[in-house]
Amino acid sequence: MSISSPPRQFYRNSENSSRVFDNFGSLYSSAMSGVSTPRSISCVEAHPIVAEAWVALQRSTVHFRGQPVGTIAALDHSSGELNYDQVFVRDFVPSAPAFLMNGEPEIVKNFLLKTLRLQSWEKKVDQFTLGAGMMPASFKVLHDPVKNYETIIADFGECAIGRVAPIDSGFWWIILLRAYTKSTGDTSLAELPEWQRGIRLILTLCLSEAFDTFPTLLCADGCCMIDRRMGVYEYPIEIQALFFMALRCALYLLKNDDEGKECADRISKRLHALNYHMRSFFLARH
Repeated sequence: MSISSPPRQFYRNSENSSRVFDNFGSLYSSAMSGVSTPRSISCVEAHPIVAEAWVALQRSTVHFRGQPVGTIAALDHSSGELNYDQVFVRDFVPSAPAFLMNGEPEIVKNFLLKTLRLQSWEKKVDQFTLGAGMMPASFKVLHDPVKNYETIIADFGECAIGRVAPIDSGFWWIILLRAYTKSTGDTSLAELPEWQRGIRLILTLCLSEAFDTFPTLLCADGCCMIDRRMGVYEYPIEIQALFFMALRCALYLLKNDDEGKECADRISKRLHALNYHMRSFFLARH
């Protein structure tokens, strides 16, 4: 592939790069000992596949009113009936660390802001109203050529093949906010009242008491990882791991005020129970 204008130097700041990886390493430090995180991965700079990946990533970038807000799920225009042209929360998460490590936090910040605002929308799937903390599965930018005006539409599960709300979007959002905060050193964003409220709303959904007595999350088929029936109903281990990660990230993000302390206490209790349950009933069986 010929590249007329090469992308910005990948991992040009090794310190910035290591801070992102240190974030994920530190979160698992209490659960996994002896796991080292990379300090420098600049050796991949000269590899052609990195340049090709950046070209594809730049081509997939979605703009809203002149600002980058995410990347589409796939650069595949042959399947127009599919929603691959939307910005999926779970699909943007692998792209976001690349932007952060390359010193381009703006797109990650804009993505977090747009999805946070979409959280406040009225959310319905088949006439059923979803919980206030539910994050969208994806969103799409629509351009009106006549009015020269752009709008965003969000999908909370009604366009998914499984017709179910995404259980993992809120978890990914919290994890990405923690990565952004750790990478940029900008804590002011997460400390804003509306951002704290968004975090608490997500946690209210997953920490609420229900008839189910397990500390793990009951997951309906199609509401995680992929939006179609895959026969993963009940307690898939990847969602429990994601749940664990999100709870750990939330502890770093919540402010030390009355509401934050109350939420942190609930998280600590759930983490203790979740850790024991996973080790005893998931890992022991395998």
